[in-house]
Amino acid sequence: MFRKTILLGLISCSFTLTAAPIATHSIDGLDKTAIKQADLAPILDSLAKHRALERKNLGKSFLGKSIDAFYIGSGPIKVMLWSQMHGDENTASVALMDFLSYTLAAENEQWRKHWQTKLSLMIIPMVNPDGAQLQTRFNAQGVDLNRDAKAQRTPEGQLLMAAAKAFKPDFAFNLHDQNAYYGAGEKGLPATISVLAPAYNTQREINESRGNAMKLIAQLSQLINQQIPGHLAKYNDSYSYRSFGDTFSEMGISTILIESGAYPNDPHRQVARKVNRMLYVQMIDELVSGKWQQQKIATYQAIPFNAKDAWVDLLIDDVTVTSAQGSYITDIAINAKGRYPKINELGDINSIRQGFTQLDAQTLNFDSGKVYPLTKPLDLTSVKYRQLLSQGYSCFSGDITLLNNQTDWVSYQCGNTHSAIPERHGAAAFILREQGTAKYAVLGEQLIKL
Repeated sequence: MFRKTILLGLISCSFTLTAAPIATHSIDGLDKTAIKQADLAPILDSLAKHRALERKNLGKSFLGKSIDAFYIGSGPIKVMLWSQMHGDENTASVALMDFLSYTLAAENEQWRKHWQTKLSLMIIPMVNPDGAQLQTRFNAQGVDLNRDAKAQRTPEGQLLMAAAKAFKPDFAFNLHDQNAYYGAGEKGLPATISVLAPAYNTQREINESRGNAMKLIAQLSQLINQQIPGHLAKYNDSYSYRSFGDTFSEMGISTILIESGAYPNDPHRQVARKVNRMLYVQMIDELVSGKWQQQKIATYQAIPFNAKDAWVDLLIDDVTVTSAQGSYITDIAINAKGRYPKINELGDINSIRQGFTQLDAQTLNFDSGKVYPLTKPLDLTSVKYRQLLSQGYSCFSGDITLLNNQTDWVSYQCGNTHSAIPERHGAAAFILREQGTAKYAVLGEQLIKL
């Protein structure tokens, strides 16, 4: 792939970008799970040298980290975007880096000049740097910033509200990540992008400003449906008194929530990242052209709601379990939560949920596996681990410090009791057999073919 260093005015950036349209214009090094302030700082420092971008410090976090806003344009249509008010929700922060670098690239100067006298942007890439450092939803005070719009007891909440009141945006984009297990409607595809025009009262009435948000979402939804057909959903629109989106909606700001979600085989949400940066460009073009005003609110209302817990990481259908009380058939669901994922659901699961990995186990039998006693050091390579799994070992006992696990597969320490049947909240470590032969091993959400 051809790469080049993009020049920002007369200043050469210190990071490498893909020379391509916005769909493939991404900054290297940000395809990872956790994004912290240190990841964004050198990018923003380089971008801030461009004459078209103004940087302003809004204040400091509870632990004293700087929180900055970035401004482009001088036009009458004002748009405010903010991200990572939940520290562990960073997809949009990365997308905003892509978008800013694209906007300031020399080859896109004509496009930028077309709108920068018609529209003004204010971007806060990271509202919660303390939470980002700890990779937690909350700030360093343990407060959910998105429940601090009214009381404003956090420095981050105070500066976000002050910034909005000073800027007076016509449109506000509240950018988040959502649970990986939402579906786009019942039995729908994973909800990779979910949208919402937040309510401003408990009756969820539609006034002009909320209606404008719905129309703009409806217009932008065309792009989402083109890029990821079937992966668009609508977030729950129940009124949330303490939340910033709902509060801004009360203030007459046309507010749009964008929640980035999961896509199959995309652990770092790069598909949602791509769609986000494309949406920011499309949003500018739509607001400048005014075409969005012709959209129908009914188009927004037709977007399917998020279906909660519609997906699981691993779903095993119709496996046979043999017990002292007799044999029975069950489904087993496992999600990749925590260092040692556990079985989170048993029973009839397939009728209402789908699995990112899904196995038809009608010919298979559940085997909780054998306990491997650790009496001497064991280097657990992938070859050795596979041999042990094929022999029916699913967990380890004894001095666990003797185990040197060199694989990407989790190694479970056997509990005091080793149940012969799958147990809700039990260890997700077992064998699936066909006519006595070990065919698969399950370690966490990983399905390993033997």
